[in-house]
Amino acid sequence: MATNLETYIVQVESPNSQISTHRTSTMDLDSWYHSFLPTTIANSIEDTRMVYAYHNVIKGFAAKLSDEELKEMEKKEGFISARPQRVLSLHTTHTPSFLGLQQNMGFWRDSNYGKGVIIGVLDTGIAHDHPSFNDEGMPPPPAKWKGKCEFNSTTCNNKLIGARSFSFAVGVAPLAHLAIYRVCTSVGCSESDILAAMDVAIEDGVDILSLSLGGSSASTLDRNIKATAVLGNKEMFQGESAFQPKDFSSHLYPLVYAGGSNQSDINDPYCSTTSLNKTDLTGKIVLCEVGGGVTRVDKGQAVKAAGGIAMILMNRIQDGFTTSADAHVLPATDVTYADGQKILAYINSTSNPLATITFQGTIIGDKNTPVIASFSSRGPSRATPGILKPDIIGPGIKSAIMTTADTVNLGEKTIQDENHEPANLFAIGSGHVNPSKANDPGLVYDIQPKDYVPYLCGLNYTNREVGVIVQRKINCSEVGSIQQGQLNYPSFSVILGSTSQTYTRTVTNVGEAKSSYTVDVVSPPGVDVKVEPSVLKFAELNQKMSYQVTFTQIVNRSSGTVDVEGFLKWKSTKYSVRSPIAALLTRII
Repeated sequence: MATNLETYIVQVESPNSQISTHRTSTMDLDSWYHSFLPTTIANSIEDTRMVYAYHNVIKGFAAKLSDEELKEMEKKEGFISARPQRVLSLHTTHTPSFLGLQQNMGFWRDSNYGKGVIIGVLDTGIAHDHPSFNDEGMPPPPAKWKGKCEFNSTTCNNKLIGARSFSFAVGVAPLAHLAIYRVCTSVGCSESDILAAMDVAIEDGVDILSLSLGGSSASTLDRNIKATAVLGNKEMFQGESAFQPKDFSSHLYPLVYAGGSNQSDINDPYCSTTSLNKTDLTGKIVLCEVGGGVTRVDKGQAVKAAGGIAMILMNRIQDGFTTSADAHVLPATDVTYADGQKILAYINSTSNPLATITFQGTIIGDKNTPVIASFSSRGPSRATPGILKPDIIGPGIKSAIMTTADTVNLGEKTIQDENHEPANLFAIGSGHVNPSKANDPGLVYDIQPKDYVPYLCGLNYTNREVGVIVQRKINCSEVGSIQQGQLNYPSFSVILGSTSQTYTRTVTNVGEAKSSYTVDVVSPPGVDVKVEPSVLKFAELNQKMSYQVTFTQIVNRSSGTVDVEGFLKWKSTKYSVRSPIAALLTRII
């Protein structure tokens, strides 16, 4: 029997490598998936390691495999990829007011609060008797609903229409029907369970999936779950922690540094279990550093097991001013690297360092938000530098979301990054989503699924690779190809040398029937931007008009490269449709 098994998410081609638009039966898919398992597994009743077979979200499955079994699977025709599943953590947000939504008015009211919509929530499960799930005034679920309650039938009602397990608040849409899929346990939320729940939710008829899941908690909301480190010299350092004990004493406790100090005989700044398991830290607060291959929560586990009463986590230097609110197992706070260094200096300055942690709970209304967290994905895209990434702060590619996004924080100042510097386009993309504006954008840059095929062919993917992505047979020589920058995207990312670059964009009028838009350009430094035509006049709704933008480098660079930024706006008497411009200036020969 194989040892050291790990759960992998495996993606494969459609059965018999026949990529088509026809739906494959569940039985055919299951048989196809099992054919990828090593023979010793597929024929064994006692050693079934197929965890999930997916039928909707991806063509693939989750299975427990050894390294040797994975290598055997990779050789089989039809195999695409396999990666170890991750275990994600729960997030929670103060979303509606942060996004500028106000109850009983504006866009939120006009949306009918989700009436008739089925929302699938992937989370820890629910307390079904909570008042949030009262179905008073709720109609029966839509006819398309095919889900069920896997628990006591009295658990569900017209509000809570489904509950399933794989392992409240009223929210933004109080009139929506909810289907709950339990994917999280006390140790986290595994990707195989998440994909399985998504797979079933699609089959059940869910319209929207809500997943407040991810890696480390972000600090890009107007809320901080505050935990303050207070030193014996009365210095105070603000941090965060999702664990907010109500009974932690304000008494000052002995403070030690795990990386070695006069007060500690340990020498592991990362607080691993192996380094602390023979150490007596009873009644002490321990300063640990982030990193070393040990998760933040596991560091706390090690400190607690060694008798520690609390923990202060010092972030890495590259994290800047980013802090994370994690669900720790003991009183703890996560502080910046700069503050951690000050705490360390205090420890080394006295023979009797003391500290405590005070917990203030959730603080809402930080005017400096949103701030780009250090772990936020950054551009440019290595695969497609001709497309500006990210699209916006957080995932999203809809034209209206991008062209109406905010570029200032709640204090009306430029959005900052983790170092408290103005965030560049490769950090914020078009900006921070503004739902009310996105609901009425004026113009949209429409892209149909078929438009991506020549784009993918232009990236030099093979016919097979493009076919796997779009799930049908593709011949790039027949479809043709386009340059990256010619995709009808609501942003521009250009690389400029001695040759000018010209791109075409098409906008669709979804605002006022008779309207006129004039272009307003703030050119990136060192770049000349010409737009033709400079005025777009629409006579009716859904009318499309195209324009061309030509970018030319106007500085003589003899060496090196530099990133510069600007933007292009189409402005009418009512609307402002903004597209960011990112340009990489290279040497002019």
